[in-house]
Amino acid sequence: MTPRFGKQVIVAVDHGLHWGVFEGFEDPRETLETVLESEPDGILASVPFLQRFDDLVGEYEITTIATIDLLHDSTLPGAHEEAEIHSQVFDVETVASLGADAMKVALVYGRDDPSVLERNLDFVADAAQRGRELGIPLVVEPTLWGNRVDDELDPEYLANANRLAFELGADILKSPYPGNRESFRPIVANAPQPVYIAGGPTTESDTEVLGMVRGAMDEGAQGLMFGRNIWQRENPGRIIEGFSAIVHDDASVKEAAQLL
Repeated sequence: MTPRFGKQVIVAVDHGLHWGVFEGFEDPRETLETVLESEPDGILASVPFLQRFDDLVGEYEITTIATIDLLHDSTLPGAHEEAEIHSQVFDVETVASLGADAMKVALVYGRDDPSVLERNLDFVADAAQRGRELGIPLVVEPTLWGNRVDDELDPEYLANANRLAFELGADILKSPYPGNRESFRPIVANAPQPVYIAGGPTTESDTEVLGMVRGAMDEGAQGLMFGRNIWQRENPGRIIEGFSAIVHDDASVKEAAQLL
């Protein structure tokens, strides 16, 4: 189901769908141009984003992954509160018509309202089934974003969340990196499908984020799907180059850092 996917550096640019305007991502086209000029292996974007910028994306031979669900934590646009609004807003047939290589949904644990999780489980399973019928792999991003979770990187919860994503039909996992190789190891070891790491908030230093990628690759990850840790950095192009050196050329953190 996933022969097109191997080691990849994927840049996530779907943040505006969930939270509106982000620092470093005020101009969608400008940010996309900066990203694509740095030659990543692919991008992760909302369905309308891929439709709107089809002319630009089409100039590059890259993997395209379409986000089909929406997450809001407020009824006010761009505000960050504690609401639990999550639904599938784009259908699998539209992803197929785009010619995207895969689609992505989040699987969010720790919520106060079980009915929100119930709907989340339903549309993840439905997307997996419909994706198989149409030949579109499903990326599932298991997260601990609910109000009941104190530590979003809790390794035991993440291990269980990733296993549940597999059981619901995920073809590919986009997993948070729980801080060190030892806690990430069982996630990859127990996953019968490719695992890529999510970036999360921008890290303090380039060395720190390069170390995350090196640690994940050492434990068997296939690469990364990062957003803020790319386009919010001072030089997005250089950090993509550093990530690519680790993912494709097996560079050390020191060697990758020298490219920055």
